[in-house]
Amino acid sequence: MEGSTDQVAGAVFRALTRRGHDEVRRAVVETYAAADEGVVSDREYLSRTLFVELLDALDHYLDSEQQVNVLTAAVEGLVDRFATVVDATPVPICAVDAEGTVQLWNPAAERTFGRDRSSMLGRPFHTVWAEGTDTVTFESCFDRLRAGEGVDGVETRHRRPDGSLLDTRVWAAPLDDGRDRPAGATFVVLDVTERLGRRQQLSVLNRVLRHNVRNDVNVATGHLDRLAERLPDDDPSLRIVRERLDAILELSDTARRIERVADPERAETVRFDLVDVVTDCVDRLRRTDPEVDLWLSLPERAPVVGHELLPYAVENVFENAVEHNDANPSVSVDLVPPAADADRLVVRIADDGPGLPPVERQVLRTADETPLAHSTGLGLWLTNWIVRASSGRIDVHSDDDGTTVAIELPTA
Repeated sequence: MEGSTDQVAGAVFRALTRRGHDEVRRAVVETYAAADEGVVSDREYLSRTLFVELLDALDHYLDSEQQVNVLTAAVEGLVDRFATVVDATPVPICAVDAEGTVQLWNPAAERTFGRDRSSMLGRPFHTVWAEGTDTVTFESCFDRLRAGEGVDGVETRHRRPDGSLLDTRVWAAPLDDGRDRPAGATFVVLDVTERLGRRQQLSVLNRVLRHNVRNDVNVATGHLDRLAERLPDDDPSLRIVRERLDAILELSDTARRIERVADPERAETVRFDLVDVVTDCVDRLRRTDPEVDLWLSLPERAPVVGHELLPYAVENVFENAVEHNDANPSVSVDLVPPAADADRLVVRIADDGPGLPPVERQVLRTADETPLAHSTGLGLWLTNWIVRASSGRIDVHSDDDGTTVAIELPTA
Protein backbone atom coordinates (compact mmCIF):
# COMPACT_ATOMS: atom_id res chain seq x y z
CA MET A 1 0.00 0.00 0.00
CA GLU A 2 1.38 3.37 -1.01
CA GLY A 3 0.76 7.10 -0.86
CA SER A 4 -1.84 9.03 1.10
CA THR A 5 -4.36 6.16 0.93
CA ASP A 6 -1.89 4.04 2.85
CA GLN A 7 -1.45 6.79 5.46
CA VAL A 8 -5.19 7.17 6.00
CA ALA A 9 -5.76 3.41 6.16
CA GLY A 10 -3.00 3.07 8.73
CA ALA A 11 -4.54 5.82 10.83
CA VAL A 12 -7.95 4.12 10.70
CA PHE A 13 -6.39 0.79 11.76
CA ARG A 14 -4.71 2.47 14.72
CA ALA A 15 -7.99 4.10 15.72
CA LEU A 16 -9.79 0.73 15.52
CA THR A 17 -7.14 -0.83 17.76
CA ARG A 18 -7.36 1.94 20.37
CA ARG A 19 -11.16 1.64 20.48
CA GLY A 20 -11.20 -2.16 20.65
CA HIS A 21 -12.93 -2.84 17.30
CA ASP A 22 -10.90 -5.95 16.57
CA GLU A 23 -13.64 -7.58 14.48
CA VAL A 24 -13.32 -4.84 11.83
CA ARG A 25 -9.54 -5.19 11.68
CA ARG A 26 -9.79 -8.98 11.37
CA ALA A 27 -12.29 -8.71 8.51
CA VAL A 28 -10.02 -6.45 6.49
CA VAL A 29 -6.92 -8.53 7.22
CA GLU A 30 -8.73 -11.64 6.04
CA THR A 31 -9.64 -9.85 2.81
CA TYR A 32 -5.98 -8.92 2.35
CA ALA A 33 -4.87 -12.52 2.98
CA ALA A 34 -7.42 -13.83 0.46
CA ALA A 35 -6.29 -11.53 -2.36
CA ASP A 36 -4.77 -13.45 -5.27
CA GLU A 37 -1.13 -13.04 -6.24
CA GLY A 38 -1.89 -10.90 -9.30
CA VAL A 39 -3.73 -8.33 -7.22
CA VAL A 40 -1.06 -8.28 -4.50
CA SER A 41 1.62 -7.51 -7.09
CA ASP A 42 -0.26 -4.36 -8.14
CA ARG A 43 0.41 -2.31 -5.02
CA GLU A 44 -1.50 0.80 -6.08
CA TYR A 45 -4.60 -1.23 -6.98
CA LEU A 46 -4.29 -3.20 -3.74
CA SER A 47 -4.09 0.03 -1.72
CA ARG A 48 -7.28 1.41 -3.23
CA THR A 49 -9.13 -1.93 -2.97
CA LEU A 50 -8.29 -2.52 0.68
CA PHE A 51 -9.23 1.03 1.60
CA VAL A 52 -12.66 0.43 0.06
CA GLU A 53 -12.89 -2.87 1.98
CA LEU A 54 -11.96 -1.01 5.16
CA LEU A 55 -14.76 1.51 4.67
CA ASP A 56 -17.22 -1.32 3.89
CA ALA A 57 -16.17 -3.12 7.09
CA LEU A 58 -16.75 0.06 9.12
CA ASP A 59 -20.23 0.34 7.65
CA HIS A 60 -20.98 -3.35 8.25
CA TYR A 61 -19.75 -3.73 11.84
CA LEU A 62 -20.16 -0.25 13.37
CA ASP A 63 -23.10 2.07 13.81
CA SER A 64 -22.96 5.68 12.60
CA GLU A 65 -21.74 7.15 15.87
CA GLN A 66 -18.96 4.57 16.15
CA GLN A 67 -17.89 5.22 12.56
CA VAL A 68 -17.70 8.95 13.21
CA ASN A 69 -15.66 8.39 16.37
CA VAL A 70 -13.20 6.08 14.60
CA LEU A 71 -12.72 8.39 11.60
CA THR A 72 -12.41 11.43 13.87
CA ALA A 73 -9.73 9.66 15.94
CA ALA A 74 -7.93 8.66 12.72
CA VAL A 75 -7.87 12.24 11.43
CA GLU A 76 -6.72 13.55 14.80
CA GLY A 77 -3.93 10.96 14.78
CA LEU A 78 -2.82 12.02 11.31
CA VAL A 79 -2.85 15.69 12.29
CA ASP A 80 -0.80 14.96 15.42
CA ARG A 81 1.77 13.00 13.42
CA PHE A 82 1.96 15.70 10.76
CA ALA A 83 2.40 18.40 13.41
CA THR A 84 5.18 16.41 15.08
CA VAL A 85 7.06 16.02 11.80
CA VAL A 86 6.63 19.70 10.89
CA ASP A 87 7.79 20.86 14.33
CA ALA A 88 10.77 18.51 14.39
CA THR A 89 12.09 19.20 10.90
CA PRO A 90 15.22 21.42 10.91
CA VAL A 91 14.16 23.46 7.86
CA PRO A 92 11.50 26.19 7.75
CA ILE A 93 8.04 25.05 6.66
CA CYS A 94 5.11 27.40 6.28
CA ALA A 95 1.68 27.19 4.72
CA VAL A 96 -0.32 30.08 3.31
CA ASP A 97 -3.93 30.47 2.25
CA ALA A 98 -5.20 31.55 -1.17
CA GLU A 99 -4.33 35.17 -0.34
CA GLY A 100 -0.75 34.38 0.66
CA THR A 101 -1.43 34.81 4.38
CA VAL A 102 0.60 32.62 6.73
CA GLN A 103 -1.39 29.82 8.36
CA LEU A 104 1.47 27.59 9.56
CA TRP A 105 4.92 28.63 10.81
CA ASN A 106 7.11 25.91 12.32
CA PRO A 107 9.90 26.36 14.93
CA ALA A 108 12.62 26.16 12.26
CA ALA A 109 10.98 29.10 10.49
CA GLU A 110 11.07 31.05 13.77
CA ARG A 111 14.81 30.37 14.13
CA THR A 112 15.73 31.03 10.51
CA PHE A 113 13.68 34.17 9.88
CA GLY A 114 13.95 35.57 13.42
CA ARG A 115 10.17 35.97 13.68
CA ASP A 116 8.05 34.01 16.15
CA ARG A 117 4.90 32.17 15.21
CA SER A 118 2.49 34.59 16.87
CA SER A 119 3.88 37.53 14.88
CA MET A 120 3.59 35.73 11.53
CA LEU A 121 0.24 33.92 11.66
CA GLY A 122 -2.28 35.94 9.71
CA ARG A 123 0.38 38.12 8.06
CA PRO A 124 1.30 38.05 4.34
CA PHE A 125 4.25 35.75 3.70
CA HIS A 126 5.74 38.26 1.25
CA THR A 127 6.66 40.54 4.19
CA VAL A 128 9.73 38.38 4.89
CA TRP A 129 10.80 38.19 1.25
CA ALA A 130 13.52 40.60 0.14
CA GLU A 131 12.04 42.40 -2.83
CA GLY A 132 14.12 44.28 -5.39
CA THR A 133 16.85 41.63 -5.57
CA ASP A 134 17.91 39.56 -8.56
CA THR A 135 16.26 36.43 -7.15
CA VAL A 136 12.75 35.01 -7.53
CA THR A 137 10.05 37.09 -5.82
CA PHE A 138 7.15 35.85 -3.76
CA GLU A 139 4.61 37.01 -6.35
CA SER A 140 6.28 35.11 -9.18
CA CYS A 141 6.38 31.97 -7.03
CA PHE A 142 2.78 32.39 -5.95
CA ASP A 143 1.62 32.97 -9.53
CA ARG A 144 3.05 29.59 -10.49
CA LEU A 145 1.39 27.96 -7.49
CA ARG A 146 -1.96 29.56 -8.33
CA ALA A 147 -1.63 28.00 -11.77
CA GLY A 148 -1.25 24.60 -10.12
CA GLU A 149 2.50 24.33 -10.77
CA GLY A 150 5.20 23.47 -8.26
CA VAL A 151 8.32 25.43 -7.32
CA ASP A 152 11.48 23.34 -7.23
CA GLY A 153 14.54 24.76 -5.47
CA VAL A 154 14.48 28.30 -6.87
CA GLU A 155 16.95 30.88 -5.54
CA THR A 156 15.34 33.46 -3.28
CA ARG A 157 16.25 35.99 -0.61
CA HIS A 158 14.54 36.73 2.68
CA ARG A 159 15.01 39.57 5.13
CA ARG A 160 15.36 39.22 8.90
CA PRO A 161 14.03 41.86 11.35
CA ASP A 162 17.53 43.36 11.72
CA GLY A 163 17.67 43.98 7.95
CA SER A 164 20.18 41.21 7.19
CA LEU A 165 19.55 39.11 4.09
CA LEU A 166 19.29 35.36 3.89
CA ASP A 167 20.23 33.50 0.70
CA THR A 168 17.68 30.73 0.37
CA ARG A 169 16.28 28.06 -1.91
CA VAL A 170 12.54 27.43 -1.92
CA TRP A 171 10.41 24.42 -2.72
CA ALA A 172 6.63 24.87 -2.79
CA ALA A 173 3.48 23.06 -3.85
CA PRO A 174 -0.15 24.22 -4.16
CA LEU A 175 -2.75 23.03 -1.66
CA ASP A 176 -5.77 21.56 -3.41
CA ASP A 177 -9.24 21.57 -1.87
CA GLY A 178 -11.08 20.50 -5.02
CA ARG A 179 -11.86 23.99 -6.29
CA ASP A 180 -10.77 25.51 -9.58
CA ARG A 181 -7.90 27.39 -7.95
CA PRO A 182 -5.55 26.22 -5.17
CA ALA A 183 -6.62 26.96 -1.61
CA GLY A 184 -3.08 28.00 -0.73
CA ALA A 185 0.42 26.57 -0.76
CA THR A 186 3.08 24.96 1.38
CA PHE A 187 6.64 26.35 1.32
CA VAL A 188 9.87 24.63 2.39
CA VAL A 189 12.82 27.00 2.68
CA LEU A 190 16.51 26.06 2.88
CA ASP A 191 18.95 28.67 4.25
CA VAL A 192 22.09 28.50 2.06
CA THR A 193 23.65 31.79 3.20
CA GLU A 194 26.71 30.23 4.85
CA ARG A 195 27.19 27.70 2.07
CA LEU A 196 27.09 30.34 -0.66
CA GLY A 197 29.41 32.55 1.36
CA ARG A 198 31.96 29.78 1.81
CA ARG A 199 31.74 28.84 -1.86
CA GLN A 200 32.32 32.44 -2.92
CA GLN A 201 35.25 32.86 -0.54
CA LEU A 202 36.87 29.61 -1.67
CA SER A 203 36.34 30.49 -5.31
CA VAL A 204 37.97 33.91 -4.91
CA LEU A 205 40.81 32.49 -2.82
CA ASN A 206 41.36 29.71 -5.33
CA ARG A 207 41.50 32.09 -8.29
CA VAL A 208 43.86 34.50 -6.50
CA LEU A 209 46.19 31.71 -5.37
CA ARG A 210 46.25 30.10 -8.82
CA HIS A 211 46.99 33.46 -10.46
CA ASN A 212 49.76 34.30 -7.98
CA VAL A 213 51.26 30.82 -8.11
CA ARG A 214 51.38 30.78 -11.89
CA ASN A 215 52.91 34.29 -12.02
CA ASP A 216 55.51 33.42 -9.37
CA VAL A 217 56.41 30.18 -11.13
CA ASN A 218 56.84 32.04 -14.43
CA VAL A 219 59.16 34.55 -12.75
CA ALA A 220 61.15 31.76 -11.06
CA THR A 221 61.40 29.84 -14.35
CA GLY A 222 62.77 32.94 -16.11
CA HIS A 223 65.50 33.38 -13.49
CA LEU A 224 66.22 29.65 -13.59
CA ASP A 225 66.74 29.81 -17.36
CA ARG A 226 69.31 32.58 -16.90
CA LEU A 227 71.08 30.62 -14.19
CA ALA A 228 71.10 27.56 -16.43
CA GLU A 229 73.32 29.42 -18.90
CA ARG A 230 76.08 29.42 -16.26
CA LEU A 231 75.71 25.79 -15.21
CA PRO A 232 76.29 22.46 -16.94
CA ASP A 233 73.21 20.96 -18.64
CA ASP A 234 73.42 17.88 -16.42
CA ASP A 235 73.51 19.83 -13.17
CA PRO A 236 71.15 17.93 -10.81
CA SER A 237 70.02 21.11 -9.08
CA LEU A 238 68.58 22.45 -12.34
CA ARG A 239 66.59 19.26 -12.86
CA ILE A 240 65.28 19.23 -9.28
CA VAL A 241 64.19 22.87 -9.36
CA ARG A 242 62.43 22.44 -12.72
CA GLU A 243 60.62 19.36 -11.44
CA ARG A 244 59.51 21.25 -8.33
CA LEU A 245 58.22 24.17 -10.38
CA ASP A 246 56.31 21.79 -12.66
CA ALA A 247 54.82 20.12 -9.58
CA ILE A 248 53.64 23.50 -8.26
CA LEU A 249 51.89 24.24 -11.56
CA GLU A 250 50.27 20.81 -11.53
CA LEU A 251 49.11 21.46 -7.96
CA SER A 252 47.52 24.70 -9.14
CA ASP A 253 45.72 22.87 -11.96
CA THR A 254 44.53 20.21 -9.52
CA ALA A 255 43.12 22.90 -7.22
CA ARG A 256 41.13 24.25 -10.18
CA ARG A 257 39.72 20.78 -10.83
CA ILE A 258 38.82 20.36 -7.16
CA GLU A 259 36.89 23.63 -7.33
CA ARG A 260 34.92 22.25 -10.29
CA VAL A 261 34.12 18.99 -8.48
CA ALA A 262 33.04 20.82 -5.32
CA ASP A 263 30.79 23.28 -7.18
CA PRO A 264 27.17 22.10 -6.76
CA GLU A 265 26.17 24.20 -9.77
CA ARG A 266 28.28 21.89 -11.95
CA ALA A 267 27.00 18.63 -10.54
CA GLU A 268 25.26 17.43 -13.71
CA THR A 269 26.59 14.20 -15.15
CA VAL A 270 27.94 13.70 -18.67
CA ARG A 271 27.73 10.67 -20.95
CA PHE A 272 31.02 8.99 -21.84
CA ASP A 273 32.11 5.92 -23.72
CA LEU A 274 34.54 4.48 -21.19
CA VAL A 275 36.32 2.60 -23.97
CA ASP A 276 37.22 5.95 -25.56
CA VAL A 277 38.31 7.36 -22.19
CA VAL A 278 40.58 4.39 -21.49
CA THR A 279 41.95 4.38 -25.05
CA ASP A 280 42.87 8.08 -24.82
CA CYS A 281 44.66 7.44 -21.51
CA VAL A 282 46.54 4.50 -23.01
CA ASP A 283 47.61 6.56 -26.05
CA ARG A 284 48.98 9.33 -23.83
CA LEU A 285 50.78 6.79 -21.65
CA ARG A 286 52.41 5.22 -24.71
CA ARG A 287 53.65 8.65 -25.84
CA THR A 288 55.04 9.69 -22.45
CA ASP A 289 56.25 6.24 -21.26
CA PRO A 290 56.92 4.11 -24.34
CA GLU A 291 58.67 1.44 -22.26
CA VAL A 292 55.43 0.50 -20.46
CA ASP A 293 53.95 -2.92 -21.35
CA LEU A 294 50.19 -2.54 -21.79
CA TRP A 295 47.62 -5.32 -21.86
CA LEU A 296 44.06 -4.38 -22.77
CA SER A 297 40.76 -6.24 -22.59
CA LEU A 298 38.05 -3.87 -23.79
CA PRO A 299 34.58 -4.32 -25.28
CA GLU A 300 33.50 -2.39 -28.35
CA ARG A 301 31.56 0.16 -26.31
CA ALA A 302 31.02 0.93 -22.65
CA PRO A 303 28.63 3.89 -22.20
CA VAL A 304 28.66 5.40 -18.70
CA VAL A 305 27.52 8.58 -16.99
CA GLY A 306 29.77 10.56 -14.70
CA HIS A 307 31.18 13.92 -13.67
CA GLU A 308 32.70 15.99 -16.46
CA LEU A 309 36.18 15.35 -14.95
CA LEU A 310 35.82 11.55 -15.04
CA PRO A 311 38.52 11.20 -17.77
CA TYR A 312 40.98 12.96 -15.47
CA ALA A 313 40.22 10.50 -12.65
CA VAL A 314 40.91 7.53 -14.93
CA GLU A 315 44.08 9.16 -16.27
CA ASN A 316 45.34 9.75 -12.75
CA VAL A 317 45.01 6.05 -11.94
CA PHE A 318 47.12 5.25 -15.04
CA GLU A 319 49.77 7.75 -13.99
CA ASN A 320 49.96 6.25 -10.50
CA ALA A 321 50.34 2.80 -12.04
CA VAL A 322 53.72 3.71 -13.55
CA GLU A 323 54.94 6.65 -11.46
CA HIS A 324 56.70 4.71 -8.69
CA ASN A 325 57.79 1.69 -10.68
CA ASP A 326 61.55 1.83 -11.33
CA ALA A 327 61.53 -1.32 -13.48
CA ASN A 328 59.82 -1.62 -16.86
CA PRO A 329 56.23 -1.12 -15.78
CA SER A 330 53.48 -3.47 -16.86
CA VAL A 331 49.87 -2.27 -16.78
CA SER A 332 46.77 -4.29 -17.63
CA VAL A 333 43.32 -2.87 -18.20
CA ASP A 334 40.20 -5.00 -17.97
CA LEU A 335 36.86 -3.34 -18.66
CA VAL A 336 34.02 -5.61 -17.60
CA PRO A 337 30.69 -4.75 -19.26
CA PRO A 338 27.59 -5.13 -17.10
CA ALA A 339 25.36 -8.17 -17.17
CA ALA A 340 22.12 -7.90 -19.11
CA ASP A 341 20.11 -6.96 -16.00
CA ALA A 342 22.78 -4.74 -14.36
CA ASP A 343 23.29 -1.00 -14.53
CA ARG A 344 26.95 -0.80 -13.36
CA LEU A 345 30.22 -1.66 -15.04
CA VAL A 346 33.77 -2.00 -13.72
CA VAL A 347 37.15 -1.04 -15.15
CA ARG A 348 40.20 -2.61 -13.46
CA ILE A 349 43.66 -1.08 -13.86
CA ALA A 350 46.44 -3.29 -12.49
CA ASP A 351 50.19 -2.72 -12.31
CA ASP A 352 53.22 -4.73 -11.20
CA GLY A 353 54.80 -1.93 -9.17
CA PRO A 354 55.90 -1.95 -5.53
CA GLY A 355 52.34 -1.52 -4.30
CA LEU A 356 50.41 1.54 -3.28
CA PRO A 357 51.43 2.82 0.16
CA PRO A 358 48.81 2.19 2.88
CA VAL A 359 48.16 5.92 3.25
CA GLU A 360 47.33 6.25 -0.46
CA ARG A 361 45.10 3.18 -0.31
CA GLN A 362 43.21 4.79 2.56
CA VAL A 363 42.69 7.92 0.49
CA LEU A 364 41.08 5.96 -2.35
CA ARG A 365 38.93 3.88 -0.03
CA THR A 366 37.64 6.46 2.44
CA ALA A 367 39.04 9.92 1.61
CA ASP A 368 39.56 10.28 5.37
CA GLU A 369 42.77 12.17 6.13
CA THR A 370 44.26 12.71 9.57
CA PRO A 371 47.34 14.71 10.65
CA LEU A 372 49.23 11.44 11.25
CA ALA A 373 48.26 9.84 7.95
CA HIS A 374 48.15 12.22 5.04
CA SER A 375 48.42 11.63 1.32
CA THR A 376 51.46 12.98 -0.52
CA GLY A 377 49.39 14.70 -3.20
CA LEU A 378 45.96 15.81 -4.25
CA GLY A 379 45.63 13.58 -7.30
CA LEU A 380 44.22 10.56 -5.51
CA TRP A 381 41.91 12.74 -3.43
CA LEU A 382 40.55 14.29 -6.59
CA THR A 383 40.17 10.86 -8.21
CA ASN A 384 38.09 9.69 -5.26
CA TRP A 385 35.91 12.81 -5.26
CA ILE A 386 35.29 12.63 -9.03
CA VAL A 387 34.26 8.98 -8.87
CA ARG A 388 31.96 9.70 -5.92
CA ALA A 389 30.47 12.67 -7.77
CA SER A 390 29.81 10.22 -10.62
CA SER A 391 27.78 7.97 -8.25
CA GLY A 392 30.58 5.41 -8.52
CA ARG A 393 32.92 3.68 -6.12
CA ILE A 394 36.59 2.66 -5.97
CA ASP A 395 38.06 -0.57 -4.67
CA VAL A 396 41.82 -0.99 -4.16
CA HIS A 397 43.90 -4.13 -3.71
CA SER A 398 47.63 -3.62 -3.21
CA ASP A 399 50.51 -5.86 -2.14
CA ASP A 400 54.15 -6.51 -3.03
CA ASP A 401 53.10 -7.79 -6.48
CA GLY A 402 51.39 -4.57 -7.48
CA THR A 403 48.14 -2.64 -7.23
CA THR A 404 44.73 -3.12 -8.77
CA VAL A 405 42.29 -0.22 -8.79
CA ALA A 406 38.70 -1.08 -9.69
CA ILE A 407 36.35 1.77 -10.61
CA GLU A 408 32.64 0.98 -10.69
CA LEU A 409 30.38 3.38 -12.58
CA PRO A 410 26.71 3.62 -13.56
CA THR A 411 25.97 2.80 -17.18
CA ALA A 412 24.35 5.31 -19.51
